[in-house]
Amino acid sequence: MIEFLYQNHQRPVPTGKKDIVLTNCPHCIKIRKNSFAAYLDLAKSTYNCKTCGTRGSWQEYTRTLKKKLTSNQTEPQLISASNVFGSHHSQFSRPIEQVEAYPERLAQDTDVLEWLHTTYKIKPEVLRTYGVGLANYVDPDTRLREIQENKEVQESLCLTFPQTTLTYNPEAPEDESSPEGTFKLDTIRIKASSLDTPSETLAYDPPVPNRSISAGLFGYKTVTFESDSVIITRRELDAMAIFQETGIPSVSLPSSNYQLEESVLPLLERFSKLYVWLDDDVDGQLAADRFANKLGDSRCMIVSTRINSPHGPVNAHGALLEGEDLRSILGSARQIKHDEIMDFSDLREEVYSEIMNPEQTRGVQSKDLPGWNSLLKGHRSGELTILTGPTGSGKTTIISQLSLDYCQSGVPTLWGSFEILNKRLAKRMLYQYSGKDLSTAPQEIDAWANKFEQLPLYFLKFFSSTAIKDVLKACSHAVYAHDVRHIILDNLQFMLSQQGRSSLDRWELQDEAIAELRRFATQQDVHITLVVHPRKDIGEQLDINSVFGSAKVTQEADNVVIIQKPLKADGYRTLDVKKNRYDGTLGAMPYVFMKDSLKIRCLNDKETAKPKRISKPRYPKSTYPSAVNRADHAEYPLSTEEIAGQIY
Repeated sequence: MIEFLYQNHQRPVPTGKKDIVLTNCPHCIKIRKNSFAAYLDLAKSTYNCKTCGTRGSWQEYTRTLKKKLTSNQTEPQLISASNVFGSHHSQFSRPIEQVEAYPERLAQDTDVLEWLHTTYKIKPEVLRTYGVGLANYVDPDTRLREIQENKEVQESLCLTFPQTTLTYNPEAPEDESSPEGTFKLDTIRIKASSLDTPSETLAYDPPVPNRSISAGLFGYKTVTFESDSVIITRRELDAMAIFQETGIPSVSLPSSNYQLEESVLPLLERFSKLYVWLDDDVDGQLAADRFANKLGDSRCMIVSTRINSPHGPVNAHGALLEGEDLRSILGSARQIKHDEIMDFSDLREEVYSEIMNPEQTRGVQSKDLPGWNSLLKGHRSGELTILTGPTGSGKTTIISQLSLDYCQSGVPTLWGSFEILNKRLAKRMLYQYSGKDLSTAPQEIDAWANKFEQLPLYFLKFFSSTAIKDVLKACSHAVYAHDVRHIILDNLQFMLSQQGRSSLDRWELQDEAIAELRRFATQQDVHITLVVHPRKDIGEQLDINSVFGSAKVTQEADNVVIIQKPLKADGYRTLDVKKNRYDGTLGAMPYVFMKDSLKIRCLNDKETAKPKRISKPRYPKSTYPSAVNRADHAEYPLSTEEIAGQIY
């Protein structure tokens, strides 16, 4: 039975009860979000699903699962950045025996252990329990720099954090009475960090997760088969600090991008209580609420490190360094309320967080275009942005640059390009990511591509005309499976083309699509950027009424941005904000296009200011020659009245 599950890419996990494993329900898989809910009795050859309530025999399970897996209609139309480039970097860069020896190398280096204890207050026995090790890895930025300078690539000493998962152990004794003998822990990925900055990722090994196996969690080594509770943190240091002070099993997310991907959920299904302990700021608390909704509100508790202290530590490891009582902080965990109506006491903590973190309420800031931040203030979830501009003005180029900018800041992004093939879009984004024309530096392509595929970036497989319900179904899957926070749809006309029998039908179809996108952005708390063609393209300046469609398009939008062509030959193109629901700021950002990197650069006031005419100083009239004589002397400029008199 277990062999059949593995052959069909189903990853069962133990439940703590002998002969009972948890796996996907054949009826719920690819249909319902909480499909990993089927309890399979290996002894009785039966199953039952807690989500849909289906019960049946093992034969019924296999028959239904095969039928569902052979159907291509329910496949999610979604690929990651690594899929676009056809990456094959899903295996360890060195033998697994060497990887498993990393912890022993750290255990033998007493100087590093002492330094870690002194600097980060993590005890050696905790490091040993978590399997933290030492190894040499290459910093991707260093690799690029040394490739550019034709130098030999040098490795640096790193801390290694193993991400582990449960796999079936076929060599377990048949008379084993505990589920511990049925499953074993396997290391499937290593996160390497610098000794000086262990909270920042230097490299992953393998660079791309192996999609054929489930994802792993750092700290799953601390979980026993009797464990009923677990604490979820953002970083490895937070998990080790909590476990050290509380003794409760603690794990960290596979990356620091606030992504709890669908592939790791099976590892958390067996716990009846989950503590979500992320950074105590606006982004962290919003992510905690999302994770709780995904994992099940009834069994999740949200932990706030600061406990309404404005200047307290933002995370668990910071609290450990400042001598805070982590047990006391854990005891103040709250549960999410479900009431549709709430009073101020329910909102007080969120309001407090926004007041104390005003920079985060403005949203993610653009690093490429600082002038853009002064207009829209930032990139915020739950908003709908409309971008329009004349044909050939660079709408796709600009939005791909902005989306890549936010993605590099940790915003999981989904691209839906209905006009340009994904491989061409990815090529453009790779040029923008590297900041250069890579055709002139072919030796750097692999290094840049390796960095690019680490981004939380995904692409829809759809192209040209696609029903809005199919698009939103795929978007919903991306939000649930990958915690996508920014969705780009380029563009509305191509997506809805060849739909509707008459122009009136197409008009209503567009209004319906806009309403659905508006509703999706609000309910899923994601930012949707929608590219829309203007009504006309005859060279004049566009306004908010130039957006194609009815007034509903701009009414539903939170932001309306127009790419304006210059009015004069020596003018500049601008990104013109015509609507800004956040704070009402309107205005235009002039920019220039950089051909080599396929990026735009915003211009400051000094660059856009026209040179002033420099006039020579006038002399006192008493020292002037007569008007007639001065006509031949350029150093004595004539006044308008004098010139007029001469003409007369």
